This record gives sequence, C-alpha cells and structure tokens, in this order.
Amino acid sequence: MNFHSFGDRGNPPLILLHGIGAGHRLWLRQIEHFRGSHFVIAPDLPGFTGRADVKRPDIADIAGRLAQELAARALGPVALCGISAGASVALAAAARMGSGVSRLIVSAPQARPPRFMLGLQILISALMPEAALAAIGRSAVRDDAEIAAAAAEDIGALGKPGLLAAMRALQRMDLRAELPGITAPTWVFCGERDRVNLPAARAIAAQLGGARLWIAPDAGHLWNVEAPARFNEALADALRGDGHAGLSAAGTHSVPPKIN
Repeated sequence: MNFHSFGDRGNPPLILLHGIGAGHRLWLRQIEHFRGSHFVIAPDLPGFTGRADVKRPDIADIAGRLAQELAARALGPVALCGISAGASVALAAAARMGSGVSRLIVSAPQARPPRFMLGLQILISALMPEAALAAIGRSAVRDDAEIAAAAAEDIGALGKPGLLAAMRALQRMDLRAELPGITAPTWVFCGERDRVNLPAARAIAAQLGGARLWIAPDAGHLWNVEAPARFNEALADALRGDGHAGLSAAGTHSVPPKIN
C-alpha cells in the first residue's frame, strides 16, 4: 500500500481514501486545501487503482492492512475520510481501529451493496471494451482536467481485469455486522443526485448512533471533484466537529430504510 503524505506531520492527521479506478490523486483539491492545517495522507488502495497486483481484492483485508499500517506510523487518532468504495474501506477500518479514529467522514458509503444491480453492472462491464470502461471512469471526474488525466493513467494501469475484480470485491462485501463496532463521531455525506447510494447513506447514518447526515444539494457521486469548494467546506466542518448548513442528525430528513 503506497502512502502519499502532504503537510506538516505535527498537524492533525487526515486520511483520504479513494474509490475504484482513480487513486490518491482523486483528492487533489482536498490535498491542496487541507495540507496547510492537517498532515494529509492519501494511500493508493491495493486492488482498487494502479497496477492490479492483488488478484482478488477484499474490503476487509484492505481495511485491516490500512489499520495496521496507520498504527505502525504512530500518528495517534486520525480523521478518516473515504468516498465511494473508499467510504466502505473507511467504515471497515474504523470498526477495527476504535479510538484510533478521531472523526469518520464517509461519502456515498455502502455496507452491503445491492447485489443484483451490481452483478448486472459487472456483467455489462465484462462485455464492454476496455477503452469504453476507461472512458466511463474518466467521465466521472470530467469536471477537473488534471484529475481526469490522473484517473485515465490509474485506470489504464488497473486494466479491465482489475476493474472487474474490484467491482466483484464490492459485490461480496457485507459490513452490516461491523457497523456497531464503530465508535468514532461520524458524518455521512451523499450527493443529492447520487440516487444509487442515497438509501444506503441514510440507513448507515441511522444505524451509527449520533451520526450526522448531509445530503449535498444538486451534487453527484464524486462531488469532491465536481464541487470541491462545497465538499471542502463540509469536510472542514466535520473535522472541527461543527454542524454544516443543512446538516442534521440522521433520520430527521425521512425514515431511513433498513440495511438488508
């Protein structure tokens, strides 16, 4: 697992976890914003980006390895932030790290993805040319040319077999039994237009006692790229422990669905 660090080690540590495809450079705008106030660490998660050295990636294994490597660095309690598949890694890592996590911030998280829908997506992806899959990955971050170029490089290195293996890891994942082990103060984000992940975001926020839920208006899945200023503001509020405009206790927006 490659760790990329930015800023002064004496500042509070902030760990940023990417999803499938684009690696740590998915967080370029957050690294720029927070490196002056935090010691930012953005790992490249094995099996999710770059060269596919892991043939059968597993969310629990990645989270366990992350927890071990952070402990070895003796950073003290860390703020853990993940988006998309990285949010699921963050949930699993926080359940293992206990008081080693000072803040948990997850955007578009899943504890157990809809398996039929994801299976269909995997089937369709398996039939598509690799170039078409890469184009889809780049389009997800098209709002930022620099990040889109980085995503193209990372996705190209991962290749079609790596992308499919990462998607299958998500399909196998089931973190429902691990959620009660999360003790850190938690903020759950999701873009308003990210309709696939909205039900899970609401359900996870409801299950984690005291979690705060923020549905970002008119935002999509990777809104840290699409609307970085708004994402940075919400993340900064969470790191301070503040409320955010429109941020409320989980469950006040609507009755959340059960995680099943």
